[in-house]
Amino acid sequence: MLPGLLLYLMLAGPDAQANRCLPDGAGFLSMRLRGSIEADLDWREPELECTGMPRPDGRGLRLRFSGPLPASGALAIVFAAPELGMGVSAHGVPVNVTLLDEAGQRIYGTLGDSRCLFDTVEQQLLPDAALPPHTFRVSARGFCTVPARAVDGDGSVLLTRFDFAGLVTFQEDDGAAPELLAGLPRSEVQVLSAGARHDFQVWIADNDQSRQQGLMYIKDLPANHGMLFLFDRPQFTSFWMKNTYLSLDIIFIAPDGAVVNIAHDATPLSLRPIESVAPVRGVLELVAGTAARIGLVTGDRIVHPAFAASAPDLQ
Repeated sequence: MLPGLLLYLMLAGPDAQANRCLPDGAGFLSMRLRGSIEADLDWREPELECTGMPRPDGRGLRLRFSGPLPASGALAIVFAAPELGMGVSAHGVPVNVTLLDEAGQRIYGTLGDSRCLFDTVEQQLLPDAALPPHTFRVSARGFCTVPARAVDGDGSVLLTRFDFAGLVTFQEDDGAAPELLAGLPRSEVQVLSAGARHDFQVWIADNDQSRQQGLMYIKDLPANHGMLFLFDRPQFTSFWMKNTYLSLDIIFIAPDGAVVNIAHDATPLSLRPIESVAPVRGVLELVAGTAARIGLVTGDRIVHPAFAASAPDLQ
């Protein structure tokens, strides 16, 4: 046995008073197991317990489910996804899976993030006053391509498929942008308006996952910072303020860097679509009031390597 690991996985589970997963009682886990454990699990509340938290190294999240294992007691299943940030929904996310056979005192692990996959995973904020802040409903389905092997001896278990809905609670971030935006590329943009140049530091969102995350859950942003969304080709686009606590100026940018239209002071948490009036190559989000402060208007220019036109030399 590996008593230290076994104790850690047991303590990483819900406390003794936890007897539910989701506030509406709709938590579940279904999974097909073959090998050293032969079972077709279909756990539902109230027999199912679950919890979730960030991984100890701060990268990604960990979800734990536990329930009855037919004829042999209890089983706990831990999913660890280092690439899955707070509030992010995505496709094709690598995940490590660990099985803890509490009755048999055996641990099985896939021992790597490339052996199992979330086909799809979705996180939805749970606005329940009884829950801690930053608690999300997590639903996912996926599979493993290799068995989870016993870490203390012979034996293996193949997870041919799994499907679940549970929750995860992230720690209060105190509005700190670096934790939520860690790993995103950084760059500079220059905004040319009212005969002057204004420099901004931006995070770059240039793929589906980062564009979907955007500035959600950020509670504080320096006045000279923002986010630049880039698209592979010019397109009409629509933004909203779902799960976005900051009021923002949203600036739509043509392929040559010209400002197409500006949405001033977008309302936090609003689901109202905010649309471009022409095909755009990028969208710049800045702290609300910035566009008015620097005198930005339609036709002004945003300078960044992603945009084709060169800018006049303004000192």
